[in-house]
Parts: sequence; structure tokens; C-alpha cells
Amino acid sequence: MKAINLDIIAKFRKLFPELDIKEPRWATLGVTDEFRELGIGEVVLFPVDKYNFQTVRATPATSMINERMNEGREWKVKLDKGNKSIAVLRLS
Repeated sequence: MKAINLDIIAKFRKLFPELDIKEPRWATLGVTDEFRELGIGEVVLFPVDKYNFQTVRATPATSMINERMNEGREWKVKLDKGNKSIAVLRLS
């Protein structure tokens, strides 16, 4: 895989200074599986040439509704132009 531009991590750290944000990794699984595998503070990057932006963006409100309601999980989805990807950070 190509090298990861860490600008998105700096943006996440500015938005969430209380969170220990880990180094990002590239997605290799399906969208829902990647969301389920994320730990708090972990970041996964979905390359836009392999994953649909709308699918990734809608996943927390659709496929992950049980995790949101029952476990209180939260994610932040942000377009990452530097890596040509969609960055997802698990908040809780």
C-alpha cells in the first residue's frame, strides 16, 4: 500500500484533543466489518477508488444502528483529500 499522509490525524486531534488517536490503517474488509473492528481512537482509511463514499458515510446510521443504540458506539466520518480516502475515527 502507499504511504499515509498524516494530515487527517492532525485534524482529528484538533477536533478531539481528549482522545488518544492511533495511526491510521488502510481498509481491507467490507465497510461494516471495518466499522465493527475499530477500537476507540482507531482510524481506518477507505480509498475512494475502491469504496463508495455514500456507503461509508451512511454506515453508522444504517448498518451499525444496533451498535449505536445498544453499545453507545460513535464514529466520525471525514473526507481525506490528502490520502484520496474516506477517514473513519471511532469516538466511543
